[in-house]
Amino acid sequence: MKIEKTAGADAVILALSGELTAATAGQLETAIEEAQGEAKKLILDFKDLEYTSSAGLRVILAARKRLGGEGFVLRSVSGKVMQVFQITGLDEVLTFE
Repeated sequence: MKIEKTAGADAVILALSGELTAATAGQLETAIEEAQGEAKKLILDFKDLEYTSSAGLRVILAARKRLGGEGFVLRSVSGKVMQVFQITGLDEVLTFE
């Protein structure tokens, strides 16, 4: 998985590409922790994310809990990845753009 960071005045965007698995979840967790205090809002851009495992969901939920609903957004979630959120019911909990 690759993570590209873009920092602006109001938000930090982490654009993910590849697969979010148990092997790469720690990489995302570290990137979120580093970006956490840089702006009021953290956006995870999933346009190029092909897959997420339960380990990835754990990292996403932990970040949502720390940052709150308005401070944490998922953007451009592809159909396959969105299905995972829908099946688990997380589409009701997370904020999407």
